[in-house]
Amino acid sequence: MSLEKFTLATLAEMDGGRIMEAFEQALNRCRFDCEDRPAVKGAREIALVVTMEPVCDDNGELGSVDVSFDLNDKLPKRGSKTYNMQAVVGGLVFNELSPEEVRQKTLDMAAKPKAATGVEDPADGKTQSAGKEVANAR
Repeated sequence: MSLEKFTLATLAEMDGGRIMEAFEQALNRCRFDCEDRPAVKGAREIALVVTMEPVCDDNGELGSVDVSFDLNDKLPKRGSKTYNMQAVVGGLVFNELSPEEVRQKTLDMAAKPKAATGVEDPADGKTQSAGKEVANAR
C-alpha cells in the first residue's frame, strides 16, 4: 500500500474501519438514549480525541509522529426518583404507590368492607347478615 495523506476521510478507513465502526456505535448509543429518555435535558456527547506524540530521530529532529485515537461518548446519568422509606425491624419498606411519603395510605391499603353473607328470609323480606337483620330496600 502506498503512503496516504491523513485526513478526516482517511480516518474512517484506518485500522480496518474500526474507528468508523466505534463512531457509529457511539452515535447509535446517543440516538437510542435520546429516544429512550427524551425528557432528560442533558446533552449526549461524542468526542474523538486525536493524540499526536512526536518521535525524534537520532539527530533530535522530528522523525515521525505517533498518532492514536480515542472515541468517547457521554450520556446523562441514569437515576431514579427518590423514595421515602421507613426503617422497620429487618430493613426498609416503601410504598410504590406513594413514593414521596411511605406513611401515606393508598387505596390498596384501605380497609375492605366485609362481604354480606346473608340470605333473604322469604317470610319477612329481611336479609340476615352476620347475625343482624338488614331491611331490604324494595
